[in-house]
Amino acid sequence: MSDLIIDISIGILLFVAVVFGGIGLVGQLLFPDTRSRMFTAVRATMISLGVMVLAVIIYSLFGFLEDGGSEYLPQIIYSLVLLIVMIAGNWMMYRMIRERTSRESACQIPLEPENNNNTQK
Repeated sequence: MSDLIIDISIGILLFVAVVFGGIGLVGQLLFPDTRSRMFTAVRATMISLGVMVLAVIIYSLFGFLEDGGSEYLPQIIYSLVLLIVMIAGNWMMYRMIRERTSRESACQIPLEPENNNNTQK
């Protein structure tokens, strides 16, 4: 019974990963400017990869607990390291995008001085 629940949960997680990967691809094709394409690609792909890594961790963890094989332990460790690297990379990309977009929005074009219609003699 528990194997069926684990298989269904892994299948659902992999389906969600494929859906978010597809959203990232469609965002790449539809958005007009580079900033929105980059934002969509980073967010959707990070969610997709995170869910996929979570599915791998669940598979490896229950394989390790069920079989007790030592081949699952390195897979769990590698997946956790990949998850940490993804979280750090996502945080760095978020800061970089936020910094660059706040600089461009803070830049203002000076307005032309108003013309005074007062004629001086």
